[in-house]
Amino acid sequence: MRKLTRFTTLSLSLSLCGRILLGLSAATAATFAGSPVALAAPKASKSIAVHIEGPNAAAIREDILSFVPETLEVVEPAAFSKSLKGAGQTKPVGDALVIKAQRKKALDRIRKAGKAAKVEGVIYGVSRTNKKKKKEVHLVYVDESVGDLEVDSAVPLGGSRDDRKKALEDLLGPMLAQIAPPPAADEEKKDGEEGDGGDGGDGGEDGDGDGDGDGEKKADEDEKDDGGAKRKRNDVRSALFSVELGLEFVGRWFDYSDPLSQNLRPYSVFGQPALSLSGELYPLAGTGIAVLKGLGITAGYAQALGLNSAVGDGEPISTTYQRINLGLRQRLSIGESSVLGISAGLRFLTFEIDAPGALANTVPNVSYTLFRAGLDARVPVGPVALALGADYLMPLSSGPVYDRFTGASVQGIGATAGVLIPVATGIEARLLLEYARFFSSFQPELTDTYAAGGATDQYLGIRLAGAYIY
Repeated sequence: MRKLTRFTTLSLSLSLCGRILLGLSAATAATFAGSPVALAAPKASKSIAVHIEGPNAAAIREDILSFVPETLEVVEPAAFSKSLKGAGQTKPVGDALVIKAQRKKALDRIRKAGKAAKVEGVIYGVSRTNKKKKKEVHLVYVDESVGDLEVDSAVPLGGSRDDRKKALEDLLGPMLAQIAPPPAADEEKKDGEEGDGGDGGDGGEDGDGDGDGDGEKKADEDEKDDGGAKRKRNDVRSALFSVELGLEFVGRWFDYSDPLSQNLRPYSVFGQPALSLSGELYPLAGTGIAVLKGLGITAGYAQALGLNSAVGDGEPISTTYQRINLGLRQRLSIGESSVLGISAGLRFLTFEIDAPGALANTVPNVSYTLFRAGLDARVPVGPVALALGADYLMPLSSGPVYDRFTGASVQGIGATAGVLIPVATGIEARLLLEYARFFSSFQPELTDTYAAGGATDQYLGIRLAGAYIY
């Protein structure tokens, strides 16, 4: 019995280069129309301080600044920190801010620091883990008034960053709109822009006199749906689509366990170049529908290039290896930047050796139709991210090699691991390893031409790829 092996391997080099620059600007100005007394604008401009302590303080502060009205100034963090120390608060406030019976001294110091910094008030937050083991940021708004605080509540930090921003804006937005001065001559300017374009003639489509200003800004903003939901471009947690092109080096090992007849031929090959293309599409990523915005369609294809097989030193035999994936994936944001995927679908895996004559009855040809269910995760580690995944592969059909055996039963599993390296905005390089293993058992009888206790069929792919995420 001679082993069937690969005869020749084509060499292939693939170079992926590109740089796509997408400008991102997201500035929303909140305005509030209340009673004339509440919104009477003072002659001097108003300013506030925003101070957050604890884990992810910088990111939480940045989220708050994203919706502060443009007419409300925010003092520099270093300047307010200096005022805070001058007021006697040299250490983090911590949980004392949350416990009402213990926070009077801290609030007095924050109020004193606000006066020293010459601000209208202070948004002070403590990022922490509460008694229920949930992450949150507790926020208060401290101004000159002594008494009940206008803002005194916690915002959960679980879920996506967009969810966190919305919760922060719901809590702080109304208060910020009340204290922010109205834009100077804003209404007159608005009327001129929406009318005839002011001094700029008809103003083009955007009505601002130059015909391109607002149009370009709109193209650069994060996309919104009619309900105001935001989708951050080039972010794997909210991407509309992603596409990957790669060069894969594939291997296959097929072997029998407990062989009982002499006509069983194992097979092995490794390092065969293959071209792979895959993508994901999330049609409702820009909506505010929690479940549907993360539901995507996935597809992938891989094809070996110039694969031949042979028995010993025999003539090369044309061999086909291809893999097709189709399915659905639910994308879930975990914590600040990790992503969990739950997927299900079909995989079509074909490995066929075009063997002539009697040899055709001994080669391990397969044509799997598989139901695939799996979990995958993307976990940032420093400047890169790790990709991990596991699949259950249930054969719906298996192919010719299993038809030769009595009582064949086949099951499969799969695993993925890799490193994802950002290159530019929306572009990343990927090094991925994909492994699949099919294990089968047979029920041989004495009269069987082909008899064995079972078989294993293993596949390994090492993929170098480039991906674009939009």
